[in-house]
Amino acid sequence: MNPDAPWRKRGAMERCWLDNGTRVPLKIAGIYLVVAVLWVLFSDQLVSFFARDPEILTELQTVKGWLFVGGTALFIFVLLRRELAVYQATMDQLRQNEQALRDILDAMPVGVALTDGTTIEYINVNFSERFGYSLDEIATDEQWFLHAYPEPDYREPMIAAWKAELERARTQGTPIRPFEVKVTCKNGTVRQVIANTQLIGKRIMVILTDITERELLQNELIKMQKLESIGVLAGGIAHDFNNILTGIMGNISYAQVLLEPGHPACQPLASAEQATIRAADLTRQLLTFARGGEPIKQVVSVAELIKEAMALMLRGSTVKGETRFDVGLWAIEADAGQISQVFNNMIINAVQAMPQGGTLTIAADNELIAEDSPLSLPTGRYVRVTIADEGCGMEPDVMGRIFDPYFSTKGTGSGLGLASAYSIVTRHAGALEVDSVVGQGTTFTLHLPASDTQPLSEAVAPPAMSRAAGNGESPLVLVMDDEEAIRDLAASMLTHLGYQVATCGDGESAVRLYEAALAAGAPYAAVIMDLTIPGGMGGKEAARQILARHAEARLIVSSGYSHDPIMSDYRLHGFQGVLAKPYKVAELARLLAAVLAEEQTP
Repeated sequence: MNPDAPWRKRGAMERCWLDNGTRVPLKIAGIYLVVAVLWVLFSDQLVSFFARDPEILTELQTVKGWLFVGGTALFIFVLLRRELAVYQATMDQLRQNEQALRDILDAMPVGVALTDGTTIEYINVNFSERFGYSLDEIATDEQWFLHAYPEPDYREPMIAAWKAELERARTQGTPIRPFEVKVTCKNGTVRQVIANTQLIGKRIMVILTDITERELLQNELIKMQKLESIGVLAGGIAHDFNNILTGIMGNISYAQVLLEPGHPACQPLASAEQATIRAADLTRQLLTFARGGEPIKQVVSVAELIKEAMALMLRGSTVKGETRFDVGLWAIEADAGQISQVFNNMIINAVQAMPQGGTLTIAADNELIAEDSPLSLPTGRYVRVTIADEGCGMEPDVMGRIFDPYFSTKGTGSGLGLASAYSIVTRHAGALEVDSVVGQGTTFTLHLPASDTQPLSEAVAPPAMSRAAGNGESPLVLVMDDEEAIRDLAASMLTHLGYQVATCGDGESAVRLYEAALAAGAPYAAVIMDLTIPGGMGGKEAARQILARHAEARLIVSSGYSHDPIMSDYRLHGFQGVLAKPYKVAELARLLAAVLAEEQTP
């Protein structure tokens, strides 16, 4: 029961007192009047009948008077006791009913207030707790309006509309329409509520339903729908953009292998290649932001990703970057673009936390997680990355919400950076922790599963070529892509690497060519297939049909849709390798060598 929310007017019990204060005395007075009249009319006749002597008659009259007084007192006592017992039982029942009503009102998940139009008589617990006001602070309707709606331009039209609804309900008997209003709480926060009003006799009951969280959820749903639309658009853009980048990066890397070492064009080509790689990473980050998706994992160096992120994100800032890496730091098996996005987001967050400058320290070390570890991670080898800034730090309530989508302490922030980072780390089967001290700074700790192998060298070295069995010819590779420029580029790369090449533009043609080669007894050593062919059969269906005819077919899926589930779970769809666009000659060479070596493995 809310001690600050008593009934200000007399309630049911008080009204019961008033009712009984009239009814009970009248009843007793009536009974007494009847008894007194009967006593006066018949007592003297009865005494005269039994006594004729005046002296005896006088004594009997005295006795009669005392009997009347005593009998009357006893009679009134019995009547009062009986009536009071009934009254007490009624009062007890009323108290129980009223307490039950109060308990019901206090248990309601909405704010309830009772007013006579001037004075607020009652507010329930939810009302007081949700909005922060006690009944003493809002004793009148006017006080409530001033506290809850501090802006006159908002308050006055709202009150006028509400009173007009009340008058219409009183005169016409129509229901009062609910109002959606913004209530300012005692702590200054604003809650979105629906106000339902009911007339109860001369009193007015107002029920305030808080819909703030529902509005937030609806807004988040709208944002998610927008993000989904952006994701669809981003996917299409990324596919086309990655096709363009494939032509640029592929030709750059092809030109590099054609030039002699030390050629004056090597350095400009290397710079152009790095710019293309950054453009491809931006495309992947756009897809991760808009749609998420399973990571396309490869063995990568955490140290290299951190160095690249710091060089890019700290450029032009007043923040100094420091790194510390374990000697023999393990590599991780991860999506390089997504993990780079995690580091980028966290570095940006650290820079914004140090507007006057400071030091950002990123350290990485090897970590073995045992069964008794407080982290909810499988036992095994991990790489632990700590990102520590010297910023303003965070309060505990803020620290508990920083990974929530759309939560931001910055007016210009989207609230998606850290939420996206948390999602990416989780999809990599890792963990992300935060520790912060106000005035000292914040430290993020990432735990990423380590790889059993080290990153492959980026040196461009053509692999040893496998020859077709029995004829001494170079392996024959089929390339299927809807972009003619990409087909021509892939053919040039493969020819330079020592392969024979055939090309086609869609899945139907790939299936026909493979069937013909299989019938001739010389199936393709490998088939590189674009995943998505607008208006035609893509790589997924083509792979299914080819494998139905030749289970030993070696298939490689290639696409600019790097976040397509098939790209991360390619083996489930019959592919032996994945080639994300854009790609370089070295990547193509290593992948084909690995696929053909797998073919030769007993």
